[in-house]
Amino acid sequence: MRDIAGAIELPIVLVGSIVIGGGLGYFLDERLHTSPVFTLSLGFVGFAAGMIQLLRRLLKDMKIDGGS
Repeated sequence: MRDIAGAIELPIVLVGSIVIGGGLGYFLDERLHTSPVFTLSLGFVGFAAGMIQLLRRLLKDMKIDGGS
């Protein structure tokens, strides 16, 4: 059951970070009346943060499993 929860959690973390970054960028674009500069840039930052978090969790799980 723990493996299933971990497998479901990983895509949620990645998508959630993109949505949060893009949403914050969209909010800033609306407030500052800019084109989608902040939406795109913060969306990419969210993607990068999600990938880093994803890799950290995978590496942590590999250490717990004995590295194999």
